[in-house]
Amino acid sequence: MPDLDRAAIESLLHEGARRRGVTLDAYRDLIQATADRAWVGLARALQVITDFEKMPPRERLVLVEHLAILREKAASEEMSVGRYVTLMLGDHEGESPADTDSSGPLTPPPHG
Repeated sequence: MPDLDRAAIESLLHEGARRRGVTLDAYRDLIQATADRAWVGLARALQVITDFEKMPPRERLVLVEHLAILREKAASEEMSVGRYVTLMLGDHEGESPADTDSSGPLTPPPHG
């Protein structure tokens, strides 16, 4: 994700506040609380939330379903979701990512 400048951040905050029907300060507080909880900066949290809110409903549903599965798998291994994903991707101690082809598709096949 590219870094956002101050004007882009303000624009996305105004846009998000309008989308949710809340004040700019309330939306900024929501984004900051989310950023703090995720240990990321306000700009990064704002980008992720904006992208999520603009996703088509079907894509958003698939993402949420995958996140729920990751949460269940991580809990069954007694670790955080972040740690579980890091291990699954092999992104620790300089190792290359695991072979994702063997785990099956990330999205369900189209209905039809």
